[in-house]
Amino acid sequence: MKKIIIVTLVGAILLSGCGMNNQSSSPAKIDKNASKENTTTPATSTPNTLLSETSDKKIAIYGVQDKAQKDMFSSLDVVINGETKTFNWINVTNPSFYPQISVVDLNADGKDEIVIVLTKGTGTGVHDSEVHVLKSDFTEISVSDPRKFVLSNIKVDLKTDKGIRKYTLSVDGQEHLFEFSESDSNDWFEQPTVQNILKFGIKDNQLIAELPIQISTGNYLGDAIVRFAFVNGKLEPSKIEITKEGSSL
Repeated sequence: MKKIIIVTLVGAILLSGCGMNNQSSSPAKIDKNASKENTTTPATSTPNTLLSETSDKKIAIYGVQDKAQKDMFSSLDVVINGETKTFNWINVTNPSFYPQISVVDLNADGKDEIVIVLTKGTGTGVHDSEVHVLKSDFTEISVSDPRKFVLSNIKVDLKTDKGIRKYTLSVDGQEHLFEFSESDSNDWFEQPTVQNILKFGIKDNQLIAELPIQISTGNYLGDAIVRFAFVNGKLEPSKIEITKEGSSL
C-alpha cells in the first residue's frame, strides 16, 4: 500500500484550534550547531526555528530568520534521516502558513518522494505557494509552473444581457456556466487570470495545484485543479478539471 506521511505542523496557529489535518505541536528553538551546514548563527539572524516535521520525526524543516526582514524566513534547513541541507527557499513567518511536508511515492517506483509546500506570500485575494520535491538524498525533482498550462487549456466566452454577465468556461469538451451581475464589480478583466492565487497539495498520491480563475477583483470562474505526472524525470501538468466547490487545500 502506498503511504503518505502528512507533516506535523508546528506553530502558534495550532494553539488556536484551526481545523488542519496535520498533527501538531508548538514551535521549538534549536541550538545553532544543530545543522551540519550552518554550524554558527550569523549575528544578523535569530537561531533556527523548527517549523514542520513528519510524525516519525525523520524529516523536518527549520527556518532561518533575518532580523532585517521579520516577516520572512530567508533560508530553510531541511533534515532528512539525520542529514541536513540548507536551501535558499523562503517562507512567511506567520505560523498559519508554515511549510507542509508530505512523503509519498509519486511515480509508483517503490521509493518515496518528499513534497514540501512553501508559502511565499499571502493576503486578501493573494496566495503565492511554491513546491519542492526531493529524493531522500536531497536531489530535487523539477516541477513545472501550472499557470501557463491552465490558461492554454481553458476557453472562456462572455455574453452580456440586461446587466448580466454570462461566462462559459470550456475545458476538455466540458462546459461550465457562471453568471454575475454587472454591478458585482467595476473592474472586470478582459481576460481571466490565474496569477494571484496558487496552492499545492497531495491528493490520491498525486501532486496537484489549485488555481482560482479570476475575472475581476473577488469574482472567479471556479478553481482549476491541475494534476501532475512524471515526464522524462520531471513533474509536468498533465490534467485539468474545474470545480465550483471552493478550495480543498
